[in-house]
Amino acid sequence: MKSEEIQRHLPEEIIIEIFSKLPVKSVLRFKCVCRSWLSLISTEHFIVIYLRNSANDDETFDLSTKIITTPSESSRAVIKACSLRSLITEPVTRVFSLDFPTDNSSDLLIVGSCKGLICILMVDKYRFFLWNPKTSERKELPDFFAGVNHNTKRGRGFIARHGFGFDESSGDYKIYVVYRLSYFPLVSVARLYSLKADSWGEVVSVTDGSLFDAGRFVSGKLHWRSDYETGSDWIVSFDLKSETFGTVKKPNCLKDYVSPRLGVLKGRLCAYFGYPKNIATIGFDIWIWNEYGVEDSWSRLLTISYLSVSWRPKLWASYGPITPVFVLPNEEVLFTYSSDFFTYNPKDNWVRKLDTVDFDIDGIRDAHVYTESLVSLVPDYDGEQA
Repeated sequence: MKSEEIQRHLPEEIIIEIFSKLPVKSVLRFKCVCRSWLSLISTEHFIVIYLRNSANDDETFDLSTKIITTPSESSRAVIKACSLRSLITEPVTRVFSLDFPTDNSSDLLIVGSCKGLICILMVDKYRFFLWNPKTSERKELPDFFAGVNHNTKRGRGFIARHGFGFDESSGDYKIYVVYRLSYFPLVSVARLYSLKADSWGEVVSVTDGSLFDAGRFVSGKLHWRSDYETGSDWIVSFDLKSETFGTVKKPNCLKDYVSPRLGVLKGRLCAYFGYPKNIATIGFDIWIWNEYGVEDSWSRLLTISYLSVSWRPKLWASYGPITPVFVLPNEEVLFTYSSDFFTYNPKDNWVRKLDTVDFDIDGIRDAHVYTESLVSLVPDYDGEQA
């Protein structure tokens, strides 16, 4: 049956329902079949439905889900990616470089991945981009320094706190950035970018945000560890809907832990630590916040010994800490250490190294889960994704 005949015999809502359940690669192919399907698939209405039918980035385990990362060294501007399913199920996984124009930058940083878009920072050039690798659409954000006073200029400080997320209430992608000017006195300024408005908001002074730290997006909020974690408020949050700050109090079960790193597993905020205060062994703990907003709902997800991933665990600082990335359907945890991927099976306390080829980097800066999508970055974007 030809596409025109399908269009005549099936109501549009049925066609949308069928297409919204297909992989992104198939849907993109159907855009080439006929003009009516191209028009249908390109509408914001269809993209909204397609996103709603897709699982969250950190829950999807199919061919459309990729692990993306950049090198830990700042001399190579490259973005590496591999299939999550292949990494887990195949004996060896081929890693490939994503085709992102570097514009002579020597240092690329993935600010975050959210609902089919990736936010990229050219660290050495202070340039931000939004990018959909599947559709090859790329958008450079306006200059962060435009409209600010003469004291806040590129090169006089560094980008410290940053984060990328999605405001469900307005259907808007937002990026929050703190620029650190000086340590003594402590001077930092922050701006919030809105894709819907395609502009940075007003410059505001902030007192918590001196650390270089990537925001973790959970429950509509970005989260960072506080500069002042000696107090009870050990995590700072920023609500993308109300554009206001909040704090997360440190629960009693974590009172002996210091210097947390934050992540997202199973759609929940998690904290991981290399050296608990009162534990002499060299280990690594991951705690997960099971019910957002409930202070006493933190629980320990797992403990991993550095001896299981390195024969020289005391030198772990040279390679970076263990970083959890994803919880698999069988409850195994995918994590990175140095430039390698591992899985941890909590049932038998077993760590397995995953083999890759063409993963020619000395260390992983931060690994992100990216799920392919149809989200468009064309100029007539009206922010109705969900």
